[in-house]
Amino acid sequence: MTPAAFVLVALLTSADPAPAHDVLLEVGSAPAVRVRLKIELGGSPLAKLDVDAKRARDALNGKPGASALDNLMPEGSLFRAEALTAAAPHPAALSSAIFRALDKDKNGKLSAGELAHAEKVLLGKFDLDDDECISPLELVPDLQTVVPEKRPAAGAVRVTVVPVEGKADIEQTVKLGRGDSHWRGKIGGTWVEIHARPGLPAEKPAVPKALLIAGREEAKAAFEKIVPGVVSLTAVPGPVGLFDLLDADRDGQLNVAELRRAKTVLANAAPTDTGVSLVIVPGIAKPPATPLIRTFTREAGPQWFRAMDRNGDGFVSVREFLGTPEQFRKLDRDGDGLLSAEEAEKVEKP
Repeated sequence: MTPAAFVLVALLTSADPAPAHDVLLEVGSAPAVRVRLKIELGGSPLAKLDVDAKRARDALNGKPGASALDNLMPEGSLFRAEALTAAAPHPAALSSAIFRALDKDKNGKLSAGELAHAEKVLLGKFDLDDDECISPLELVPDLQTVVPEKRPAAGAVRVTVVPVEGKADIEQTVKLGRGDSHWRGKIGGTWVEIHARPGLPAEKPAVPKALLIAGREEAKAAFEKIVPGVVSLTAVPGPVGLFDLLDADRDGQLNVAELRRAKTVLANAAPTDTGVSLVIVPGIAKPPATPLIRTFTREAGPQWFRAMDRNGDGFVSVREFLGTPEQFRKLDRDGDGLLSAEEAEKVEKP
């Protein structure tokens, strides 16, 4: 067992219209901590598995591809939990570069004033290739030779999703789709962080290869139907790095839309000795992976939109747009200065 070995089990939840989920945390020899989460997605309780989805999962039981559905669809609400034995690569070096650039008064804390223009500050300092994205190598040019900082081992960690019962040590309501939220506190000697992220504009989910084989069409259809209603909880050992907090889509790059989130995501951020972090996002969470160069390009949106999206970040900025400023303003329905795939799709419709 590694120093941070995780075990997660997803069991039946309450039949309450807005069911709660109890997450049991055990760090080293410290007493277990029960965190009660009440999760909403878009203002509604999590959906339940329907008969067809259960049938598709049962048909794959014991066959290749079964684990993809088992992990995705535990009994009860569409709550998916998985564990990681390591945080994102190089979290300390990347966090330090971001923190130093924003902490103008050098007081070890990021204030609202320092974060007000975070997007402009970070792009101005680190966007060396002027593509409106920041890569890990732009933040830390010698990242490949950086020696990771050693943190004291917290001991073995067990994270288990269990049936709701008795009294919890802490209760948190998580409303996904309504901005970022963050809770941090010490419970029974263990530092715990809970991060809820709003997610990005919906994209067609990548279907596991095992479900693309002939004869598994029913399971594939169930997967595609259910994913939009899924919520993922990922347990991460130690604190979540600042780069990973901003990198909502896990593509290893920070784009304009993600940098704008810094105002709320990094509010009062400071180095921590967190024992375990719980990251909650809509959809199927991608593991934190920080490629040194761009390796991911989105396929969402009409063809003209993808052609203009030169940096592949899923948005078309004013600089990338090939039409007139007046056309851009007309298409930019929310007035945020970026065209999303969703806004572009509406152009195609009568």
